[in-house]
Amino acid sequence: MRKTTFGLLLLICVAALHADASQEAQLREFIRSRRSSSDAYRVDEPGLRVIGTARSLGAEYSVSDQARLKAGDEIPALPGQPVVGFSQYGGYVTVDEKNGRALFYYFVQAASDPAAKPLLLWLNGGPGCSSIGYGAMMELGPFRVNSDNKTLSTNKHAWNNVANVIFLESPAGVGFSYSNTTSDYDDSGDQRTADDAFLFLVNWLERFPEYKGRAFYISGESYGGHYVPQLADHLDSQHEQPHKNFLKPTGYPGR
Repeated sequence: MRKTTFGLLLLICVAALHADASQEAQLREFIRSRRSSSDAYRVDEPGLRVIGTARSLGAEYSVSDQARLKAGDEIPALPGQPVVGFSQYGGYVTVDEKNGRALFYYFVQAASDPAAKPLLLWLNGGPGCSSIGYGAMMELGPFRVNSDNKTLSTNKHAWNNVANVIFLESPAGVGFSYSNTTSDYDDSGDQRTADDAFLFLVNWLERFPEYKGRAFYISGESYGGHYVPQLADHLDSQHEQPHKNFLKPTGYPGR
């Protein structure tokens, strides 16, 4: 009986690994096909779309500037995606203006009643794993790559069924996030990652002020088990900062 049970568990694990490998292969092929397409998505110069600095925390931007930046980040549709009823955004938020360090995010509103749903920040681990390439496109994001490697389908298990989800490419050097200062990559570490994620959140909320004061969760996987508690501790330590009134974690769901 024990051998039979173990055999079934082993079979399930192998099947899960094959499913992940198949999805990853489809994602890679999808990316290659879009790169070779003449209408592939073009990333604009990020310097025109960043907000705030490590010292000013977004104070240099007016309400109209923030609205313009948000409008510029809106994604009408991803290549090959089906029609959906929620909005999605992607863009850069500067966390260190002096060094030219900026983090890239992909944000999907809740599929229904987003005004009543909480806000959730997702951080993949690694370190070095893309929250968009894996978290959004292979795990809990709203879409999956179809077997034709050209189109997307909806993910019925997507977390934006219950929350408004931010997928953050962190730290700089992961995914689309970057720094214009080479030494930043040598000096990276858990503390820098937590500091940058904090600055990202404060400035992102200036761009999306409707989420200030919303129930807020931080979640992740793998090395995210370091990122999540260190960011939570960083947020809790900012007792005198004005963000405290609108950025207080509600919980830390794991995966």
